[in-house]
Amino acid sequence: MSQWGLLTNMKKLPQILVLLVLVLGTITGCSNKDEEWSGYVYPNKNNLSDSRNIGTYSSLEQCRDAALSRMSSSNWFNGDYECGLNCSGMMCEKTLK
Repeated sequence: MSQWGLLTNMKKLPQILVLLVLVLGTITGCSNKDEEWSGYVYPNKNNLSDSRNIGTYSSLEQCRDAALSRMSSSNWFNGDYECGLNCSGMMCEKTLK
């Protein structure tokens, strides 16, 4: 490679770096979505068609605590619960207990 070819590539380096930073920023910004956990309680674990939405929470731990508290205060000793991550309707990225 000649000196002129190297100089031409060096002049483009700042432009390439700016483009790279913008692309990486966009990718990580889009994938760094805030977590929102939706809580669902089932009064009877044998009848999962009867569910109660108990709200949304910023962490899995908050969702779990709210679900267990709701089950206890409602005397649903045969109940169950789940917490869904970033739900849209009844579709969630994942569900956990």
